[in-house]
Amino acid sequence: MDEPDPPNGLVVLIHGLARTQASMRLMSMRLRRNGFRTAFARYDSRRMRMEEAVSTVAAQVARMPRGGPVHLVGHSLGGVVALGVKRDHPGLGVDRVVQLGSPNLGSAAARTLSELRLAREFFGPVLEELGVDPGGEDAPDPNVMAVAGTSMPRWLSQRYGIRGSNDGLVSVRSAWGKVAGKRLRVESIHGWLPLSAEVAQDVVTFLKTGDVPIEPGEDIAVMDDA
Repeated sequence: MDEPDPPNGLVVLIHGLARTQASMRLMSMRLRRNGFRTAFARYDSRRMRMEEAVSTVAAQVARMPRGGPVHLVGHSLGGVVALGVKRDHPGLGVDRVVQLGSPNLGSAAARTLSELRLAREFFGPVLEELGVDPGGEDAPDPNVMAVAGTSMPRWLSQRYGIRGSNDGLVSVRSAWGKVAGKRLRVESIHGWLPLSAEVAQDVVTFLKTGDVPIEPGEDIAVMDDA
């Protein structure tokens, strides 16, 4: 029998492209230590298009027992999926969403990789979707936090077409997107975001209080493009 949710509620963790739930286990452990119950979403990131991934995860969330708030935390593609679940399935009652290095406005790295046949075959159909800005002018949602990494040297990431501060795969501008009402920059590369103790504490703070420890200035205009 499933245990009832602790007061802080349930957090559903959603991994990124070509990863598994193992990439989110350290985040899960840290959330549990802070009074959350956790669960892992399962979806075939290398076979599904975005719409199918969102529907698949939403169906899983709908079946999960709950006794308190339900939050979603996604890394990279998982964060885009998480936001899609909150936006497209309001009946699920998702409270807060955290995106870790998610290409909300597209990724130049994904665009570059999608030009290579082997990369398209390995990463699947969603790779091309991640390379474009989906557009839209959604109003900022205070219950969505976007975390952007900034540790990749610009001279290196520019080789993949990424301009401005970035985590090696996603620019700060794209990671922040247009929907997140709360935004953070952290010193991290893309793959380290779900493993970082600092990021985990930021996630805990936001999920518990709706606040973030640092509120960066609105300087997206100087971040160049995605």
